[in-house]
Formats: sequence, C-alpha cells, structure tokens
Amino acid sequence: MSALKKYKWLLVIAIVVLVGYLMLKQYQTSLNEELNRTIREAEASGAAYGLEHDQSACLEQSLRNIQGCAGFACGVVHGRYFKACLEEAPANTEFCQDVPGYTEEKDRDTKDWLRDVCFEHPETNICYQIMRQRQQQCGA
Repeated sequence: MSALKKYKWLLVIAIVVLVGYLMLKQYQTSLNEELNRTIREAEASGAAYGLEHDQSACLEQSLRNIQGCAGFACGVVHGRYFKACLEEAPANTEFCQDVPGYTEEKDRDTKDWLRDVCFEHPETNICYQIMRQRQQQCGA
C-alpha cells in the first residue's frame, strides 16, 4: 500500500472519529438541557404543592412520585421536588417524629431507620436520599 493511500485512510478514520465525537457531545448537551428543564419543572411543582400542603404531605407525595423511578437523574429530579416542597410547606410536628439526628456519616441509628422507613420502596436509594433530606430538615 502506498504512503498516499495510508494517509487517506488515516484521514478518513480521523474524520469519522471527530464526527462521532461531535455527535456525542451534542447528544450529551441535549440530555443535560432536558434534565435541567425537568429539574426546574419539578422544583416549581414541589414549591406549588408545598404552598398548599404541610411537610408530611410533601414527604408522602415525594414517596408516591418515586414509584417506578430508577437512575441518578430520577433521584435528582425527585430530590429537588422534595426540597422545594419543604421550603414552602408549613411545619408539621409529626414530620420529625422518630427521625434520628443528622450526621454526615450515617451512624447505626440512621442506617436502621433508613432500612425501616424505606423497606417497602423498591426505589431504595432514592428513598434514602429523600429521608436524608428529611433528617437535615429536622436537624435545622
């Protein structure tokens, strides 16, 4: 194979790789824009719900919202919904009942509590995330 043909093939391969890379970057940008839009909508919806409901209702609604939810993005969206809801919702004395104090590192009490309150939620990791937000809110 002549040197000219080798360079042509290398150039074709480089162009294909570059086009593929650019397409991937555009796809990633679209996904990020979609996620950001979804987060903004969840925050607005959570805040609106919190204006008409108390903290316990925010928790119950958030746990309903996560049903069938999977993946990191889903957890972020519903975590932001819950946070926005709590920021607007009036306090409820039952909301913090039996909630262990928040610590950065989960202690034994927190781990046991998370296991018990999230037992019936197959979306365990997202439930844990919401409950940790609950702990923080109760400790504030």
